[in-house]
Amino acid sequence: MSMSILIGLLNLIIEGDFKEYYGNLKKNKFFVLLFIFFLLHVIALIWSENLDYGLNDLRRKLSLLAVPVIVLSKPISLSKSYRLVLFCFISAVLVTSVINAVSYFYYPELFSFKEIREMSRFNSHIRYGIMVAFGIPILLEMNNSKKGFYLIIPLIIWLLFYTYLSQVLTGIISIVTIVFAYVLYRLIVEKKIKSLLFLILTSFVGLGFLMNSLFSESDYNTSNKADFISMKIEWEKKSDLAFEGLDNRDQNLKYTLSRFLESKNASKNGQGVRSLSIEEIKAIENGMANVSEMKIGFWGRVEGLKYQIHHTNDPNGHSLLQRIEAWKSGLDIFKDHPFVGVGTGDVDDAFTKKYNENNSKLLPVNQIRAHNTYLTTLLTFGVLGLVLFVTILFIYLKAQLQYGQIMGFVFMTLMMVTFLFEDTLETQTGITLFAFFAALYSIQIPSKKND
Repeated sequence: MSMSILIGLLNLIIEGDFKEYYGNLKKNKFFVLLFIFFLLHVIALIWSENLDYGLNDLRRKLSLLAVPVIVLSKPISLSKSYRLVLFCFISAVLVTSVINAVSYFYYPELFSFKEIREMSRFNSHIRYGIMVAFGIPILLEMNNSKKGFYLIIPLIIWLLFYTYLSQVLTGIISIVTIVFAYVLYRLIVEKKIKSLLFLILTSFVGLGFLMNSLFSESDYNTSNKADFISMKIEWEKKSDLAFEGLDNRDQNLKYTLSRFLESKNASKNGQGVRSLSIEEIKAIENGMANVSEMKIGFWGRVEGLKYQIHHTNDPNGHSLLQRIEAWKSGLDIFKDHPFVGVGTGDVDDAFTKKYNENNSKLLPVNQIRAHNTYLTTLLTFGVLGLVLFVTILFIYLKAQLQYGQIMGFVFMTLMMVTFLFEDTLETQTGITLFAFFAALYSIQIPSKKND
């Protein structure tokens, strides 16, 4: 990504039409707002103590400007050029998804996978899940004939199947968000207010059912106590990992084993351990505390989340519980610095300090940051910083409605939803993904008449 950005900027420098570049960037409202947001990062260094971290963060955030500069200095003027960009993106997604699946199911020993979400070999499984989901509307956008529609249907089915298979909850949420955004766009454009209110109401009802499913107590046999002595004897016959040690998620292995047996309604003693298959032993070694986590597909992930919700004693190794710990710490940091935040350079130090103050059970390696873009913005810059950021997003959505560009509307809606549980703008991949497509759709996409 860094090399491609450098090549793109070098191309502009060699061409050297700087007056045209400046004019195009100046008249693009999204770029101007993004520049102001970046400038806020620079200003917030003033009240930061850790300048090294702050400058490193600015280096990453430069992509927020560099990528739009490449895209918008000489905007795409031909429809076929726009379609070529989409073709390159979707081709990369399709090829890598096949490589990922083949690697996981045919060469698992070669890559030492611990769980199915590690199937994403080229990128964070979270960011990649978003890309796979966004590939579906891109395929629909590229179709321009009935014959082409029949060609893309198998590709869409594959991307849906890959999302289901990979157990990346962000991918599932992204697909649901894309469908929601399509319907929302149509209702707003056609000014169907009653239908719009109904859509919002049914979305809340659906969310309520999901929450009820996650928080409903599983019917496991929890009455029998664990006989750790006999369990240890049998475990050491089956595994090289120490019974009193840690599993591959840095959890106490004996408790992972006990919970796994409980989820199977098996006796928590030596007899229960003897009944475990080789695959189940490997799953326990990899930190799976629930037999349902071994399932292929989305429902295995849901069962894993349910188990986390009802077993909150040790958040280590559990993505949901670690996020909840991070959100609590992030809100505490904001309460200490509500007006201007901690500044660009002190976010990481503030989290480390707050985890210690709260006596968090998280091990240092699992003490993640906010994993919520809005919360990160809030605790970094204070209330005004968050207001600026959210204003930029809604101005962008309004522009998409004015341009009549459903793809730009869908993309930004997708970003806004995933911002709720991801630090998208804290990673190079997330920044590049956001900056590229947001810049691409910040102008009116050329029609075939331009060709």
